[in-house]
Amino acid sequence: MKRTRFRAIALALVATVVVAAAIVASAAARTHATTITYWNTMNDEETVTVKSLISQFTSQTGINVEIVQVPFDQRDAKFTTASQAGKGPDVMRAEIADVANWGSKGFLSDITAKVTAKDKADFLPAAFAYYNYAGKVWGLPQAPDALTIFYNKALFKKAGIKPTALPKTLPALNQTCAKFPAKQGIFLRADSYWVQPWVWGYGGGLINPATKQILIANKQSVAGMDAYKSLFSAKCAFPNKDFSNDYGNAQTAFKNGQVAMIVNGPWSTADILQGPAFKSSSNLGVLVIPKGPGGKQGSPVGGNGFVIGKGTSDFEASWKFISFMTSGTAQAAFAAKNNLLPSRKSSYALPAVKSNRLIGAFLPQMNVATARPVLPQGGQIYSDFGPNVQKILNGQATAKSGLATVAAAWKLKLFPDYTIVK
Repeated sequence: MKRTRFRAIALALVATVVVAAAIVASAAARTHATTITYWNTMNDEETVTVKSLISQFTSQTGINVEIVQVPFDQRDAKFTTASQAGKGPDVMRAEIADVANWGSKGFLSDITAKVTAKDKADFLPAAFAYYNYAGKVWGLPQAPDALTIFYNKALFKKAGIKPTALPKTLPALNQTCAKFPAKQGIFLRADSYWVQPWVWGYGGGLINPATKQILIANKQSVAGMDAYKSLFSAKCAFPNKDFSNDYGNAQTAFKNGQVAMIVNGPWSTADILQGPAFKSSSNLGVLVIPKGPGGKQGSPVGGNGFVIGKGTSDFEASWKFISFMTSGTAQAAFAAKNNLLPSRKSSYALPAVKSNRLIGAFLPQMNVATARPVLPQGGQIYSDFGPNVQKILNGQATAKSGLATVAAAWKLKLFPDYTIVK
């Protein structure tokens, strides 16, 4: 009887030890669970989607993600300061101009070996281009964008313009505008980014790193700038006298049905659809920016993506995270909830994406979009480009003299070893 009692006590002690060990092991596992930090620059609505996706990611992988909100306009300063101090995040959401800049400074992890040929083929070329610098891949694209022409279908119908008669060339766009009453055809911005489709459409360019040439002042670029000014100043164009507020003014005029066309990107659709002219979303049309007279075509590509910091605490976990955030699943979620364009071609075939008419309408524009040269100075070209475009449009300079000033400034400040092509 005593032997039995002692055996029971012994078994109880063993069980207690086992349970205690399990508790300790479980606590240790929690203590050593992988956690990475992610600096997020998305807006409030997009961040809701991000947090939902992070929950899915953690559930699937066991990797915890600590999200830190960083104001978009402070991302470069904060990331640069933190990286220089060796305290950067594991993953950072980067704007396209950031990638080559940060990569050249040694702030990013090289992910070239991780990106498969299948992935490279699936990403939209113009979107993926910005993550390739100096022969290496530094990140993955998410939510690319491009300028396009939005038009009011009801006003087009009122002007007698049939859907089959939409302009297919930039000169034809001027003719289409002329079919509307004065000041009601199109609202064009006084912004260098908005001018680029005309520069490229007429066969011009910005810079060519391969030949080390500055192209912004060549004959073709000047012709494109002249063509833009011609439409900007046309009788059918909505008067743009307030350059500092012309983005909002263009949106307001279009939303209220005061003007038939504007040039803008996919980020603006949610705002446009709040306007009285678009109570029926089907009234909003999307027109690919037409070709130039020589058959050239292009629209500047913007957007954001994900990069891994050089000092990441766990490269593999960070890689899994950015792979997940640019997967078809994540792309479909952002498309459905936030109207963000997918960066993968295959994502446009997913039901959640296909059901969004406006996103589908942007794919033809993305397919002919143009990535600017990927260089550390890429984000700085607009410092002199923008003010001189405004001088051209308000009559303080000709297209030729204004773009010559831009070219000279680029050579002096950004590309001293480049040749200016005239």
